[in-house]
Parts: sequence; structure tokens; C-alpha cells
Amino acid sequence: MTEGDETAVLGLLLELTGHEASLNPARTTGPAAAQACLADDREKAAAHGGTLFVAEQAGEVVGYLALRLERTGPFVHEHLRDHVYIENIVVAASQRGTGVGQALLAQAERFARASGCKVIQLGVLTGNEMALKAYRRAGFDSFALEMAKVLD
Repeated sequence: MTEGDETAVLGLLLELTGHEASLNPARTTGPAAAQACLADDREKAAAHGGTLFVAEQAGEVVGYLALRLERTGPFVHEHLRDHVYIENIVVAASQRGTGVGQALLAQAERFARASGCKVIQLGVLTGNEMALKAYRRAGFDSFALEMAKVLD
């Protein structure tokens, strides 16, 4: 990702936050949320050896992926602790189902292998069936289920 990609990436993150807000009312959306997501992705990538990628078609940014290096605790076998965590991935609505997401996930896999990691992790909102299918198609399996209870 270059600085020239920022406007397009913010548009993609606006799509992502809008979609996620439609799945879960706890999710924020709007331009400020998209800007906050990008700032958070940049900060986490810089602090944890990660990076930000874009996918382009015909010179247009049509996909975005943010990832970082992480380490899981002792409850996982040692050789599986160091992993790449995909913080955000989004494909332009007009390009979904065309292989852009699979290409971004393949880039994450190349990054993981180059970093010596044997695992890639990501989170997906419940109800996001299109994303779940795409991740399974890329070889991801369920690993854990994160749950939340919002208190008054």
C-alpha cells in the first residue's frame, strides 16, 4: 500500500464497516470509523512487524488487507505459536467473488511463510456467510469462537 492508495482504502473500509454494522449493532461505521480502522491497522502493523497490502485491477484499488505478527500463549504447541494475524480484509462489493480476496489471502500466506510462521489467524463476524465461505475456500478451518456479553 502506498500513500496514494489511502483514499481508495478508506472507501473500502467504509464499505467494510457498513457491512459489519449490518451484521452486528455493536460495530461502528461512517468515515470516522474507516479512518480509525486505517490508523489502527497502520499502528498495529508498525508495532508488530506487519504490513498493509492492496489489490489492484486496471490501476484501481479493489481490495485491502492488513496483517501483523503475533504469538499465541502456551496453550498451543510451540511450533504453532508464532502466527500472522489478519486484522482486516475487504474486497470492493463490485469485485466480490472474482478471486481478489483469494489473491489477498495468498499474499498473506506468502508473508507468513517468509516470516517463518506456520499459522494464519483471522476473525470473522457471525452471520458473515460470504466471508466464511471465502476463508474456508482458502483453507481456513474453525480454530476458536470468540464470544462477548455487552453489559449495561
